[in-house]
Amino acid sequence: MKIIYDTAAFTGHRAVVALGMFDGVHIGHQALIRRTVALAKQMEAQSVVCTFDRHPLSVLCPDRAPRALLPLHENLKKFERLGAEWALVQSFTPEYSATDPVAFLKELVRDMRVAAIVAGENYTFGAKGRGDSALIERLANDLGYCAEIVPPVMDGDVMCSSTLIRQLLAAGETEHAQRLLHIEETPSPT
Repeated sequence: MKIIYDTAAFTGHRAVVALGMFDGVHIGHQALIRRTVALAKQMEAQSVVCTFDRHPLSVLCPDRAPRALLPLHENLKKFERLGAEWALVQSFTPEYSATDPVAFLKELVRDMRVAAIVAGENYTFGAKGRGDSALIERLANDLGYCAEIVPPVMDGDVMCSSTLIRQLLAAGETEHAQRLLHIEETPSPT
């Protein structure tokens, strides 16, 4: 897997991009990344997982920032195990946090020749979190990409999330948390 730190560093012919924070790469993130990899193969494009070098709250509200479930290098290893060909690790700074969501999408599509964007239903991005899955869908035709919004993965009747995993760990339910973070190996075709 190739790791880049700027959209302009992408040298592939076109990309299917997964957007998210991907802290810990839990089963919900895994579903989104697997869908990105599969869609990239269908579209004869390259799969790219976009993430940040730190949790956005560590910049925006340091006193409320959660502890990372896994360090970045471990998350990157999980992206690769899931089949991602590229990882875009963006530096989250106060300036970056002020990026207009439409400008972010336009730059991403232009620089990475985006064929499709895959994101979760509750994904937000851009200045004050004003960008969301609805914006990704709304701009798809104008910017020339396919939008695929992945529904949440449930753990019983609760949506799997990094927050849920932190709650499980705080309650001492490490086995349950580990189950949600575990990567199920996909059998290779024989």
